[in-house]
Amino acid sequence: MIRKNTILVMIAAILFTVVFPFIADAVMHIRVFFEGQELKFDVSPRIKNNRVLVPIRHLSEKFGADVYWDEKTRTVTAEKESIKVVLKIGDVNAYVNGKPVKLDVPPMIIQGRTLVPVRFVGETFGAVVHWDDMQKAVYLKTRYILGYYYSQSYDDFLKNVDKLSSIAAKWYTLDQNSNLTDYDNSRWIMKPEEYKSVLQIAKQKGVKVYALIFENDRTRLQKALATPEKRTALVSQIMAEVEKENYDGVNIDFEYLRPEDKENFNAFIQQLYSVLKSKNRTLSISLPAKTQKQDWWPAYDYEFLGKYSDFVVLMAYDRSPGTPGPQAGIDWVEEIVDYALKKLPPWKVVLGIGYYGYAWSGNERYTVLEEKNGMTYSKILFLNELKSKYGLKMNLDKTTLMAYGSFTDEKGKTYQIWMESKESVDAKWDMAVRKGIKGIAIWRLGYTTTTFWQAIAQ
Repeated sequence: MIRKNTILVMIAAILFTVVFPFIADAVMHIRVFFEGQELKFDVSPRIKNNRVLVPIRHLSEKFGADVYWDEKTRTVTAEKESIKVVLKIGDVNAYVNGKPVKLDVPPMIIQGRTLVPVRFVGETFGAVVHWDDMQKAVYLKTRYILGYYYSQSYDDFLKNVDKLSSIAAKWYTLDQNSNLTDYDNSRWIMKPEEYKSVLQIAKQKGVKVYALIFENDRTRLQKALATPEKRTALVSQIMAEVEKENYDGVNIDFEYLRPEDKENFNAFIQQLYSVLKSKNRTLSISLPAKTQKQDWWPAYDYEFLGKYSDFVVLMAYDRSPGTPGPQAGIDWVEEIVDYALKKLPPWKVVLGIGYYGYAWSGNERYTVLEEKNGMTYSKILFLNELKSKYGLKMNLDKTTLMAYGSFTDEKGKTYQIWMESKESVDAKWDMAVRKGIKGIAIWRLGYTTTTFWQAIAQ
C-alpha cells in the first residue's frame, strides 16, 4: 500500500510540472537589486533554462530608456539615446541598433507582462550584472568602473572594491624571448604576494578580474607578433594562465607598436578573441589616444580592434608629458571620445582617466598624487605635503578643468604642476554618461582618494 501511494505521489508531481510549467519558477523568490535598491515587479522574476527573466518595462525605465510595445508584430522596443533594443516574443534573436544578438532564452509573456533576460538588458545598457546564487539575487550596477591594478594597489583595492566593476591586473609582460612572464622586477610587473587574496575578494564581490598583458618594447612586440607560429604560441601561453588562475578575461596593453606591425597585431587580436570567446572569457584592449586632427599611432586600427574585442579602454592622458602643461584636459579628451565613437559602438568604449599629475623642473619630472599614501616609489610628490611645506596654491584652468600651480623648494628649484581635479573627473564622468559609453577606467588603484570617489558618486 505504501509503495502504491508513493507511485501515485510521483505521478501527480510529474503531471503538476507538465501542466503548470512556471509554478516552480514562481516558488523560487528571486530578488533584483539596481544600484543597491531592490526592485519590485508586478510580475515576479522567473528562472528559465538557468536564466533570470524580468519585466522589461520596469527594468529598462531604470536605465532611462523608453519602452514601446507593438501588438501587431509582438515586439518590444527599448530605446535610450544611442542604443535601441528590439525583441520579439518567442524569438531568440534580439537586435541592438539593428545588429542581431542571440539570446539564451527568448522573451515571453506572463500575466500580461513581457519578460526578458535581465543580463542581456542590463549589459546592453552598460550595467554590470552579478548573480548571487546563495542569495538567489541579481545585482545591477550602472556605473562601470574598471580599476588598473599595479604595484602597491592592494590598500586602495580593499578600500574601494565595492565601487568597482572590474580590475585589469598588470601582472604580466613579455620576456626577452617574447614569451609571457609574470615576473619582471625591473618594471615592477609581477604577481604580488596578495594576488590570491585579490582574486578571492573580487569573486566574492562580483568584480571581474582581467589579466593585463603589458609590453612597450617595440622589439619584443615585433618578435612576438612576427609569424603565425609566434602568435599562436603567445595565445596558448595566455590561455594557459587564464585557465590556471580562472581569470574572467584578458586586457592587452601593447604600447608603441611600429606601423609595420599593424596587420600582425590585428591577426593576434582576432585569434586571441576567438579563443577567449570559445571559453566564455572577455577580451579588452588598452588603446593609445587619437583624435580626428591627429593620428599619432597608425598601428592601432580602432575599427578592427573594436570588432574583435568586447570593449576598449582609451588611455586619454599623458598628452605630452615631456612638456609642462595640461595632460588630459576635458577639451582634448572629448575629441578623443568623439573620434572613437566614429569607429566603435558606444557600449564598447571605456574612457581611461589618469588620476595624478606631474611636476616639472628643468629636465626633471615627478608624479604628483593628491594625498600622502602608502606609495613608496621615488620621484612621487604629494599635493597635501607640498601645500603644507611650501604654501603651494592650486588654481583651476577653465578650458581644460585641470588644476595647476607652482612652488619653489628649499634649494631654489621651481616646479610647475598640472594634474587632474575634482572638476575634471566630474566632467569626464558626465561626458561618459552623456555620450552613452560603457564607463570609465582608472589609472590606477593606489592613486585614488576620497575626492575622486566623491566626484564619481555625484
